[in-house]
Amino acid sequence: MESLARKYSGSVDFYVLYVREAHPGQYYPAHGSFSEKLKNANDLNREEKVGRTILIDDFEGTMNRDYGARPNSVYIIGSDGVISYRADWNEPREVEKYLNVLLAKNGMGAEVAPVDVSDNYVQVTSRLLRIANRVLWRAGFASVSDSFLMTPNMIQGRIHAWLAEK
Repeated sequence: MESLARKYSGSVDFYVLYVREAHPGQYYPAHGSFSEKLKNANDLNREEKVGRTILIDDFEGTMNRDYGARPNSVYIIGSDGVISYRADWNEPREVEKYLNVLLAKNGMGAEVAPVDVSDNYVQVTSRLLRIANRVLWRAGFASVSDSFLMTPNMIQGRIHAWLAEK
């Protein structure tokens, strides 16, 4: 996403919505206050060198809930405020494809057919595993453990989606 943000700089605004710790650990536990949330978002920005603007949801997670509380989700919102694309999981190649569709319509979300992608779990690659491993271990062992325990649910969801396509 950082490379997409650089590529489309000047044409598209990219934001990260910091909502909560997906897999809390002993170094980055579940937020107990907004100031903890703010500190963790600042750490994310510093440690991951995020070039996109980071928006921080309120302590209750209002914006995240209002947008459907999807994990690792991505939204493309036209300059007219209309959501033209949303997906459960962020797949940058797909995001770029739909960005180009939106840009071809002068950024007007109402001018394109909306796309809603569910259960689009990304392909697990060695690069993805390295990134996940680095981020989860930074949060602590509890984070690694929580993520590992959630893996069967993610796999089951993907299998159900695949079977539904057949």
